[in-house]
Amino acid sequence: MHSTIDPSRPDTGTLWRLSEDLRHRPNPRLSETLFSQANGYIGLRGTLEGLEESTPERCEGVYLNGVYSREPIPYGETAYGFATHNHKLLQVPSCKLIALQLHAGDYQSLEDSRELDMATGIVSRQQRLSHPQTGRLEITTERLVSLAHPELVCIKMRISATEGEHALSLLAGMDCIYGSSSDAADPRAGSLSIAATLALEDYCQDSDSISLYHRVVDSDFVVASACVDRLTTQATLEHEYCRQSERPANIHHLQLAEGQSLELVRFGFYHHDTSMAALKARQQEDISACLALSYEQHKQAHMACFSEFWQTAQLQIEGDGQTEQGLLFSLFHLFQSTGRNGTSAIAAKGLSGPGYDGHYFWDTEIYIIPCLTLLQPELAKQLLMYRFHTLNAARQRARELAIERGALYAWRTIGGEECSAYFPAGTAQYHINSAVAYAIKTYYQASDDWDFIQAHGAEMVLETARVWLALGHFDAGRDGQFCIDGVTGPDEYTALVNNNFYTNFMARKHLQFALSLVVEFIERAPQAWERLRSRLGLTPAELAEWRLAADKMFLPFDSRLQIHAQDDSFLAKKPWDLAGHPKEKLPLLLHYHPLVIYRHQVLKQADTVLAMYLADDEFSVEQKARDLAYYEPLTTHDSTLSSCIHSIEYAETGDLPKAYDYFQASARMDLDNLHGNSEYGVHTACMAGAWNSLVFGFLGLRMRDSGLHFHPQLPQHWRGIHIKLRYRRRLLSVSLQAGQISFELQSGEPLSFSCLHRGRLHNLSLSSAAPCRLELAH
Repeated sequence: MHSTIDPSRPDTGTLWRLSEDLRHRPNPRLSETLFSQANGYIGLRGTLEGLEESTPERCEGVYLNGVYSREPIPYGETAYGFATHNHKLLQVPSCKLIALQLHAGDYQSLEDSRELDMATGIVSRQQRLSHPQTGRLEITTERLVSLAHPELVCIKMRISATEGEHALSLLAGMDCIYGSSSDAADPRAGSLSIAATLALEDYCQDSDSISLYHRVVDSDFVVASACVDRLTTQATLEHEYCRQSERPANIHHLQLAEGQSLELVRFGFYHHDTSMAALKARQQEDISACLALSYEQHKQAHMACFSEFWQTAQLQIEGDGQTEQGLLFSLFHLFQSTGRNGTSAIAAKGLSGPGYDGHYFWDTEIYIIPCLTLLQPELAKQLLMYRFHTLNAARQRARELAIERGALYAWRTIGGEECSAYFPAGTAQYHINSAVAYAIKTYYQASDDWDFIQAHGAEMVLETARVWLALGHFDAGRDGQFCIDGVTGPDEYTALVNNNFYTNFMARKHLQFALSLVVEFIERAPQAWERLRSRLGLTPAELAEWRLAADKMFLPFDSRLQIHAQDDSFLAKKPWDLAGHPKEKLPLLLHYHPLVIYRHQVLKQADTVLAMYLADDEFSVEQKARDLAYYEPLTTHDSTLSSCIHSIEYAETGDLPKAYDYFQASARMDLDNLHGNSEYGVHTACMAGAWNSLVFGFLGLRMRDSGLHFHPQLPQHWRGIHIKLRYRRRLLSVSLQAGQISFELQSGEPLSFSCLHRGRLHNLSLSSAAPCRLELAH
């Protein structure tokens, strides 16, 4: 895989394209991940068309976001409240089964390459074949997962006889039994099985279409998969049926004379429902509508959606083309992987692979939503609506954990049910609730969407806030401070501790935000507030207890080291000698029992350092620098969520070289397979984190109650950063170059904001008629 990049020309088209020579692929599974395509509902692994191109290393996959199988979790020993079922993202029949057989055999491949164009989301393939007796063939293939029609996949294959005459057969079918294997020793890999999750209920086939209807095992879901083919050629076709429910296909036999060609256009369709009758009716309606348009019309509509996205998600890094490409790749996958219907979200691996069984985590709220709020606020809202639609499941989970009122969101899930079998690093991460509240606050600050808060957001914030009072207590031994025991923070190498700093701090932020929403609700919509208060059973006494808990929240601090302790016991443990640790024994989770890891001062990812970033201006820069200096040498960064946070904090505390090093690791995490597991899917939170490092790190952007605030710092070897942001129905263009930062309002109402440079705060105003520029002294 390669892309030729000229760092002096950051606008070069190669930045937008990934290409590979299919004759020489050292890591096929990695390229399948990188070349995956999606539209928020359908996800296609970047595998090749046809069965004859299968290899043992192949990991096929076609996925439907939000559609999952449900299977019991086996326990050798169980206990009350353990998660009972796992959700697994479905593998569904593949519409990519288009196999070419050349009767003469022994064709030499002169070229076999493909390219992903991130500007359009289209993957194209070019093949040139030669035979000493029959001559030459050219084969071109394009495929897209339509952003204009969420149920549609389009594939176009053209076979041309450029020299001589060729006898061939074209098999066009649906693959319902493709395999998928994973590394059983790696808990991140995930394992999906189409055979174990789908049961065929109906099937029909004619000479140009195939329709399959499967019931999801142990689920209410019914899945419909169909393909309709359009063939055009000057040659005479002979048709043959392959009527197999596991791999139904139509086989076309023909001879192409020199100058003749065959073009196959395939329209693949995917739907799901809980009612077979409703499913078939909707499927037929969508198929009829889509078939009224040509492939080119669908292609243009799809590309228009990508064009609209890139118009408001533009970025450029002058002097660092490799890293810019990494960010473009990140935004490309975030945009295509995000659920758009309010009932699905974005998985840790997006729709690009089987990793983590397709589960949703807190990654969405802490990493991805802050990115999308400033790029695609409507998508950010749909991710929050997913949490609203699973609020009742969160209420049920709270009751299972002996929490009488409120809601506790699942640590890992698809349908809302807790799926984490290992509770010390799963259910114990109660900070998932504060992550949801943080995302709602971030979205509200960026969008000013009061209607969402009133209809959905406030209820989620209030119900999840109740959990903290059930989990914590006012400790007389600590002068009545509010303490929270038996939790796991973001650092999964430290489990079941008391007073995890991150958890306590974010609980305080959560309670404070909840109380501020109550005040705003009473002022702006008193009648609506009374209805919500009554329905939830909120009392003045309960709200007063929230205020007291927030005011008295215990935040552990070590006066000798002058740092915030990660928890009550962390600083008393033996430090793990990471400097002398062999690299071949990383990540630790694959080489050491959890109890070995838990006994040491060692971190999987940013914990207290993450709290310092989310704290914004609640702690001094000097305090953040001390915490960072202590915890960074103890952090393995075994999680891809970690590097971007360290980048942001090093930028905030003024160490730009280190900020850049961590930023670069995040920006090209999957393109360069830096963690060695991108074969199982991309790392969507890391992708968002890389963009966050650029915007919240080097541009120093913060969204505060007072408005936007910037603290720009340009890495020394960069000539400039150019980026667009959406904020409260405005589109801003921001350019940071050596010696100046400039702002342009491209649409929306005038805006006032602030910018900090060398300790001096500048208050700025911006209108569409008057761009703003601030000179930055060196």
